[in-house]
Amino acid sequence: MLSKRAQQTVRDDFLETNFKKVSANTYDPANNPEGFVNLGTSENKLCEDLWLKKIDDISGSVDFASRDMLYYYPYHGLDCVLKTFCKFIEEHFKSKMKIEKESLILLDGVAATLNGLAFTLADVGDVFLCPTPMYPRIRSDMLDIGGVDIYEVPMFDEQSQDDPCKMRSDLLELYLRRARLEGFNVRGVIIASPCNPTGKVYTPQEITEVLELCKRENLHAIFDEIYALSTQGQGCFRSVLSMDIPDLEKTHFIWGFSKDFGLSGFRCGVVYSHNARVISHLQKIAMFSAIPAPTQILINGILSDKEWIDNSYFPTYYNRAKEVHQLVKDVLEEFNIPTAYSGRNVIFIWMDLSEFMNGRTKEEETKLFNKLMHAGLYICPGMELCCHIPGWFRLTYTLPKQELKEGIRRFRALGGRASLVLTQLLNLSRADSKRHTPANRFIWRAKPSEGVVLTLHRWAKDLQEADHRPGRKGFKTISTAKCPWPGRVSELGEVGRGQAWRGIGSARRHCL
Repeated sequence: MLSKRAQQTVRDDFLETNFKKVSANTYDPANNPEGFVNLGTSENKLCEDLWLKKIDDISGSVDFASRDMLYYYPYHGLDCVLKTFCKFIEEHFKSKMKIEKESLILLDGVAATLNGLAFTLADVGDVFLCPTPMYPRIRSDMLDIGGVDIYEVPMFDEQSQDDPCKMRSDLLELYLRRARLEGFNVRGVIIASPCNPTGKVYTPQEITEVLELCKRENLHAIFDEIYALSTQGQGCFRSVLSMDIPDLEKTHFIWGFSKDFGLSGFRCGVVYSHNARVISHLQKIAMFSAIPAPTQILINGILSDKEWIDNSYFPTYYNRAKEVHQLVKDVLEEFNIPTAYSGRNVIFIWMDLSEFMNGRTKEEETKLFNKLMHAGLYICPGMELCCHIPGWFRLTYTLPKQELKEGIRRFRALGGRASLVLTQLLNLSRADSKRHTPANRFIWRAKPSEGVVLTLHRWAKDLQEADHRPGRKGFKTISTAKCPWPGRVSELGEVGRGQAWRGIGSARRHCL
């Protein structure tokens, strides 16, 4: 018989469940070509070759093995590793203040840092505000053991053309009041920048507004910057450590090895805080989530090699990331799939697949997810990432190129049953529009024996040229194509230049 708290945590976890399912049947071009292509787990696998060689070099060096790794050690971090971390953070996060090792804690992953901060900053039943969409494991990391929940603040406006996830401190304040009226003790705000899953990078002004709100309301501010160094060298990211912080005692920074370095197996997370009492408590509980000493020695060898990090690893990582990002960008443009942000600030793209759905509901999103899975594609649906608008999906693109290309091939095969034929028709439509033809139109009809026939017409010059005359209007057939998917009779109507994608979207919903 499990305890009550154990029973509360033994619940279905979408990400964990599907990660296990996909991992048990992973695509391999030689040994398992029909396996799943995992575009749903946020992992960076672009530099496996560099890391394997680097780890081999460090572990094979004469001074790797030492007596220190055989016995008990400071669980919150070996002294040499803490010193190396200080230099790394100061340089790469452009800290405004000197980073002191006495203010650093190492734990086995960013999940452990959130769990530790939940224990340290809040009591069971307390909550932290967090803008959504968000990575749902943030809630689990704080709730499953620490008993501290997330109070969601919907911060996604898909109608916004320039910045759909713009930080709205007024909305944070509104939900703060709401949570308090509902009887919750709000202990702070958690901000992930860059954001998982949207890719939003918060500006200095937005960060300042959050810091000022937290100071005004006596709240803790946790900044999760785990994707900070994955912006492909664009210089668009600003760390909270690089700014004027109005309340140092209540502002806490976390980062880890999993994303920027692609070393999720190392289980390395770091907390930096100026609050001595917070650091003291984290040191006491570090023994429950300590990084093993041999791993810390490897970590020290990596971070201390500044020349390799700056001139080999990051340039290679950024170049490869740009290349695979372009592969995905091309196919999204091909299918005219909207995205919230470019996706170059992180390792994934937040994209709108609602045109492939019969209505924007959770049920339809789940149906689309299942169709993708049936095609061997794991792409994470937005409703499972705390998005209140159905139809958005997160696609991770930092995979080995061959694996990503296989995923793109499957996506094209699935979506292309309608869209590729329609794209050909659309190209003809656009070409015809350049000849100043007033309008074009798609006709989409279902024939039980033949499937769906797609036809593109233009206005006929006269009735003699017309081969299709609905009513008194005369049209000339430009192109026709047969598409063997089930559909129902539907007239897509007349569309002018630049509007023909409306017809493609309508066909897509019946294609998948």
